[in-house]
Amino acid sequence: MSHNEEFQRRMVEDRRLVILRYLDEEPDGRMSVSLMTDALEIMSHRVPRTTVLDDAGYLEGLGLLRVEYVGDVPMLRVTGRGAEVAKGLREVPGVKKPARGE
Repeated sequence: MSHNEEFQRRMVEDRRLVILRYLDEEPDGRMSVSLMTDALEIMSHRVPRTTVLDDAGYLEGLGLLRVEYVGDVPMLRVTGRGAEVAKGLREVPGVKKPARGE
């Protein structure tokens, strides 16, 4: 794997962790994909909504979040397992494990 490919893999894993952390910090554990796209940009992950939905699909496949629709608006909702990953209590493939004190 080239250095660039390794960097890209780490960026994806970090972005997925950031998604779970933002959701875990919400009182109801959910956020719209549009707002999540804006939140990720604050954390230096400037990606289109389609990428956020792709990551959400991956995380949903692992049981870490659910994609729900309110009308046409896709909403992301963290699961208990996803909250554990966000806090570093559980490790899963494809999601960065938070460093201690992070």
